[in-house]
Amino acid sequence: MSWLYRIVGLFPRLVIARRNISRAKARSILAAASILIGVVAIGAIGAGGAAFKQSQLQNIQDQGATNVFVSPGFDKEESYFDREDLKAIEEVVGPAGVVATKSKEMEIVRRNDSREPVSTTYIDDPRVMYEVGRGEIPENWRRSIVVSHDFASGRGVAPGDRLTLAPEQDAESEQTQTERTYRVVAVLEETQSFGASEIYLPIEQAESRHYGQVRITTRSTDRAEAVAAALRERFNDRKDRLLVFELTSLVRLFKQIVNGINTFLAGLGSISLLVAGVSITNTMLMAVIKRREEIGVLRAVGYGKMDIVQILLLEAALLGALGSAVGIIIALGVAVMANSIFLGNPFAFSQSALVYLVGAVAFGILTSIIAGVYPAWRAANERPIDALRG
Repeated sequence: MSWLYRIVGLFPRLVIARRNISRAKARSILAAASILIGVVAIGAIGAGGAAFKQSQLQNIQDQGATNVFVSPGFDKEESYFDREDLKAIEEVVGPAGVVATKSKEMEIVRRNDSREPVSTTYIDDPRVMYEVGRGEIPENWRRSIVVSHDFASGRGVAPGDRLTLAPEQDAESEQTQTERTYRVVAVLEETQSFGASEIYLPIEQAESRHYGQVRITTRSTDRAEAVAAALRERFNDRKDRLLVFELTSLVRLFKQIVNGINTFLAGLGSISLLVAGVSITNTMLMAVIKRREEIGVLRAVGYGKMDIVQILLLEAALLGALGSAVGIIIALGVAVMANSIFLGNPFAFSQSALVYLVGAVAFGILTSIIAGVYPAWRAANERPIDALRG
């Protein structure tokens, strides 16, 4: 350990500062504890809030935040899209995936002639938007249907089963509704995506090639927002020819709300650091008063004003570093628990979470140094002869 003492000996001011802290252990521990509380408050609140925000944003994305939904606008002559409309939309969105769908309310016809309403969607290929859980969708599935996970689990439907569908019957109409039996070829994976139907039919089965909605799939919320803006600029310059809906506006609103709450709570936590600064200032002032003669001796043997200032600021910085070190360990423990709860991965720290943790440590040490400025200035400006007299 002799090498350690030699290294420490190269920094005499640091040695004096550390010795002064150890001589007043009770006051030093209390001062460091106040810094600890502030660092834990800021780091834990910030990192925990970042984990919560990240988990909820992922949930919103899973529900279709990267999709843009387009319907005929109020000023469009027809209440549907045709092939020419699809081409015009594809020219605007570029490489984004354009999926035309047509929704229709139908009924399941059971063996006892009872009927149950279901939501159906005509689509070219459901795999462009959903994952297949069971079964397989063939290239030519004109006489087949695909069902959602919730529909299959709720009614005990599996690939290979047959379902009879008929258009929704009008209570005022006595006409016989056309029934058609389909074979279930696949069951989709469970999803929370916005706008999901219960049953999907081939687009060729639609009565006409008129589409009620166009879904544009993108890979990010930023791209979805850009696509929505481009569509509005191209088609809604004078008339509302398209109704464009995307979840990115909800994402922005959610980010603003969570960031505002995090900032407010972190601000409350910073108040404890201000209180800690007052505590350190008081501790340092008491130390200066009790060590007046010692400071006078240092000045008499050649230590200048800046040397005294540096020693006392080092004391304050050491107190802040001690409290911040213990505080960041506790804050990291809280952040790991938050990551496990919200993200399922204890070490999935986002960039904003790391910023809060590093910022809490930096703020704690900086608060301590600022708190030690006045006591250091007061001690450095006292005349050596007055200090020696006590």
